Amino acid sequence: MSSNNDSVQPPRPNPVLTAYESFVETTPLVTRYLLNSLFCSFILSFFVDQGFAVANIPYFTILRFEIYRPVLCNLVCESLLSLVFICMSFVEIGKRMEYSLGSTAFSCLMFTIAIVTNISFLLFCFVMFFITGNHRELMRGALGVWPVLFGLIAVECAQAPPATTRRFFVFEIPVLYYAVFLLAIFTLFGLFSSSLVLSTGIGYLYGFGYLDVLKLDKSTFLRWEEGCLINFTQRKGWVVGHSATGASAWGLPTSQGGDTQSGSSWTPSSFYRGRPASELNQQASSTSESQFSSPKPSTTTAPFPGSGQSLGTTNRAASGGAGLSDARRAMLDAAERRAEQNSERNHDD
Repeated sequence: MSSNNDSVQPPRPNPVLTAYESFVETTPLVTRYLLNSLFCSFILSFFVDQGFAVANIPYFTILRFEIYRPVLCNLVCESLLSLVFICMSFVEIGKRMEYSLGSTAFSCLMFTIAIVTNISFLLFCFVMFFITGNHRELMRGALGVWPVLFGLIAVECAQAPPATTRRFFVFEIPVLYYAVFLLAIFTLFGLFSSSLVLSTGIGYLYGFGYLDVLKLDKSTFLRWEEGCLINFTQRKGWVVGHSATGASAWGLPTSQGGDTQSGSSWTPSSFYRGRPASELNQQASSTSESQFSSPKPSTTTAPFPGSGQSLGTTNRAASGGAGLSDARRAMLDAAERRAEQNSERNHDD
């Protein structure tokens, strides 16, 4: 009997599959796609040398005109330790910013930071080449998603309230200098890179509003979602622009145990050009309410005394019933007279 009972029991769920399903349920689409791309890149690194193929190297990017390198170099991960730390740090910031801005705006922000950082890296290498005359400056390479991550952290830190702090193990770091602190930690461990410095600086410039010329209107993002990105908006985890949570996403709990009550001061409107996002959301909500809400009868009373009635009030239906019936009867009589006249004319003809 015991053997029969054991055979009837359902199989135990796969813990790896359960963890991935939970990851899909709680992680928005763009953040999930980026992490999946990095994982696939790590698996592919066992068979192909991606670093030399897509790294942003000035000699190949400019002199050989391999312009795909600044676009693809940030999607490569060849180290397991780097992949683990990226997943630990990028998941929370990715969730927070994608839920706050929307998937389209968040993708545009990451793409802007990546492209501006890579172009600045190319200019920096060529300037160093003209100053020193050393051809090795043209063989420097920028690779990995860390420059984009440092840029996002700097943007987030620049937009955070100045009095907030974030915990790094046992240290309480002011949020404004958190990206600089992480850069110093990387330098102490021998992971210094000029691209990290450039991306951190670009993130602060973007957050403080010095790169507003690179920002797009929120209406542009909404137009993209209704057009070329309409297939992505129907996928699970995509955060549509008008459904973004805005400042409340800042209050999501972080893995470092940082301050989670700073959402009241942080606003994502500085990530868009033109009118703030709050005004656009209010306008959209008011428009939708006016379109779908049923008109309510006015209940205002007449300002003048007497037996007359006000236009547009409910008293019109109650007191004007007899007048409406008389008008209908007169219209019917007139129609009958016209029909008789027409029939007489036809008979005479």
